[in-house]
Amino acid sequence: MTTSLDTDRIAAAARALLDDKVTAVRTLAEARQKREDARSALSDAERGDTTAYTAALKAGWTTDELKRVGLDAPSKRAPGRPRSNRRGAAASTSTAPTSTSDDTAAG
Repeated sequence: MTTSLDTDRIAAAARALLDDKVTAVRTLAEARQKREDARSALSDAERGDTTAYTAALKAGWTTDELKRVGLDAPSKRAPGRPRSNRRGAAASTSTAPTSTSDDTAAG
């Protein structure tokens, strides 16, 4: 007995399954893009906040005055050069291992 398969119906069913997968991955990709756009917008907003806060300090406001009116310091530092170490090189410590007497006493 020979069984006849409806190849067109099988192909259509397979295509429907693939279409569902493609739709799901497209939705995921769109959500990821929205997330990246939001991260970028947040980064831009934080940079603007930090710049404006720094400008307020340069205009003569103190951090205490700004805090009293409800404007805490931004959570991120202003862009630019990192501040130098005020303690200088004398305060630096070496992390190199020190030799011990075991190193020189080879049996």
